[in-house]
Amino acid sequence: MSVNACQADGILTSADVTFVTGDLQPYLAGVLTREGTAWKEQGAPWWDPLEMLGAYIDGGKALRPRFCYWGHAVAGEDASTQLLLQACAALELLHAFALIHDDLMDDSDTRRGRPALHREIAAQHRRRGWAGDPDSNGRAMALLTGDLAFAIASRLAAALPPPAFTVWRRMVDQLVLGQFLDLAGTARQDRSHEVARATTLLKSGQYTVTGPLRLGAALAGVPHLPAGLSRYGDLVGEAFQLRDDLLGVFGDPRRTGKPVGEDLLSGKPTQLLACAADMLPPRGQALLARTGTAAFTGADAAELAGELARCGARDRVERKIRDNVRVACALVNRDGLPPHVAAALHGLAMAATARQQ
Repeated sequence: MSVNACQADGILTSADVTFVTGDLQPYLAGVLTREGTAWKEQGAPWWDPLEMLGAYIDGGKALRPRFCYWGHAVAGEDASTQLLLQACAALELLHAFALIHDDLMDDSDTRRGRPALHREIAAQHRRRGWAGDPDSNGRAMALLTGDLAFAIASRLAAALPPPAFTVWRRMVDQLVLGQFLDLAGTARQDRSHEVARATTLLKSGQYTVTGPLRLGAALAGVPHLPAGLSRYGDLVGEAFQLRDDLLGVFGDPRRTGKPVGEDLLSGKPTQLLACAADMLPPRGQALLARTGTAAFTGADAAELAGELARCGARDRVERKIRDNVRVACALVNRDGLPPHVAAALHGLAMAATARQQ
């Protein structure tokens, strides 16, 4: 986890900085070190996936552990407990797994301002003159690294108390279901608001905010989040993904670290495109109908992005983000949370949804 990156994006509060840098980051490093020792003891002369995984998780915003931290704080619990560290490490590894596999499924070139993991491994293969096809090896090794992240995350989660593990299982199920809807909606060129919203909430929203809040609360002995806090999680999680969708079309690649236009080229079932299906004029509708096909080019994606801005679809999604955050923060104010927790959740909601990367 890159604390500098988190601070630059305004996402960390002072309590979060202490937790991430002082507790979670060393804990994660220790987990991977112990894993490397086990590999060596079993006779492995190389441990590339572990090294790659360690480098990969050093660069994210640590949003999911952050929300887990504040879910735990709802009950006024000590934020340095072993179980909380274990859960937050599992969340970071689960997120690494999801991103690595997502880049493989989308055949993405970049992530976090650097080559996607499968591209990075392929480039290393070429530099070192190894045998075989570099691209095939890159995909296979990235897949294995993602699997390793999931395996370690699952091992950590399996040792959590039953109420917390139940939350974990649900979160993993939602993540997989959301990714399936993303792929299926893309293949079927589905432009319905229902599929777009379900994909938004399941693939990213709930596993980014509501799930981690629930996990932290469960570890603190709170089996059910207060209704307002649960609703806060869904609203902020949805807004988080909506911002991601907008950045994927209108963002600056130098800041986002990812190519712009990939979602349009593939025709992903986003809420932005669901709005577009209702609002685009005939020329834009013709472009929209070609997304996800070989006939849709990069120039078409740039033209469609302009149409999305002109027809008001972009503004509609921006309003949805603002409305979600406004309602979410109002709910936190009414839920009787400790003032410092409410203030932190306000800040996280704003930072997670107003970000430029």
